Amino acid sequence: MPKIKLLAEAESFIAFSTERGPAATAGDPYSGFNACHYTGDSGEHVAGCRTELADLLGISAERLVIPRQTHSDRVAVIDSVPVRGEPVEGIDALVTKMHDVALCINTADCVPVLLHDSEAGVAAAAHCGWRGTVNDLLPKTLAAMERLGAHPKNIRAYMGPSICRDCFEVGEDVASVFREAFPEEEGIVIDGAGKPHVDLGRAIACRLMHGGVRKENITKPAECSRCNPQRFFSARALGIESGRTLSVVMIRGAGGAERRR
Repeated sequence: MPKIKLLAEAESFIAFSTERGPAATAGDPYSGFNACHYTGDSGEHVAGCRTELADLLGISAERLVIPRQTHSDRVAVIDSVPVRGEPVEGIDALVTKMHDVALCINTADCVPVLLHDSEAGVAAAAHCGWRGTVNDLLPKTLAAMERLGAHPKNIRAYMGPSICRDCFEVGEDVASVFREAFPEEEGIVIDGAGKPHVDLGRAIACRLMHGGVRKENITKPAECSRCNPQRFFSARALGIESGRTLSVVMIRGAGGAERRR
């Protein structure tokens, strides 16, 4: 079974990120748990990891919704399973009201954002790299949740393992984009000796709060993927051709609370 970092759990839902686990091997950028199908890992390894994840959640593998992400601002509403092909190609956020359907986001330094409105029974997962953060991915995700009955004041947001501001060094071109996107917010772009740094977690929190999510309902990343490449996949540490940390949010159906890791 995959080792997980639990972000939130209740009778009605669960949110977590996977860890590479004890199978992680120094020098092997895919070793450990990796369910990402488009970064160069073997199909056999990916399929085996997905089976383990489905078993952990108590669902069939076809109820794992894992998009092909492209740093876009495209959002897909999942209203049936299995989902194959076009509906999840080039998608960077997923929204659903379905029970026992795992919305999955792959990251390797970008920020996975998992959202849930327990009153409305709506969940979402978004892949927030710097492009998605400065563009409309989160506003579009929140809007899709609202169309399904969610209310921003009831939404809780959890950010999974991702690059910290000390590790997220950027060029002046990217720093300028953040300054323009957040002109009145201090602490997102940090200038000093050398290149600028960006606090993605802070920027994402600002986007969420602008969309009506309460500050106290937002949990920022607690661990850095770049600082811990043996525990979480990191493109900056391991290269682009490497595995990915999978972050999952799932609304549980009847009897879901009886499933235990």
